[in-house]
Amino acid sequence: MKALIDKLAREHILTRNELVMLIKNRNPDLDSYLFEQAVAVRRRIYGNDIYIRGLIEFTNYCKNDCLYCGIRRSNKGAARYRLTDEEILNCCKTGYEMGFRTFVLGMTPIIMMNGSAL
Repeated sequence: MKALIDKLAREHILTRNELVMLIKNRNPDLDSYLFEQAVAVRRRIYGNDIYIRGLIEFTNYCKNDCLYCGIRRSNKGAARYRLTDEEILNCCKTGYEMGFRTFVLGMTPIIMMNGSAL
């Protein structure tokens, strides 16, 4: 199994069968070896740098009804919003001024009707 982990660390890919074999044969020693190799790969690629990205949630309309979530579909008390293009760009400008250099535009799964978001 360590040979598969070594291959994964070296080539960054395994076949489906190799992944299944690795998962089915997990144990504490193998997990420890896997995590050590993962840390080594991360350090080799990123060093000890930390990358922080600005997340811009441009809407909170959601088609899902997850009971744990405050913006679930059935929560009639949620203050809904959808940012305009200009508001998104203003968020990016503000984030850039704060030191962010990478932005992720996020959204909840929105309800679609006739190809348009509700």
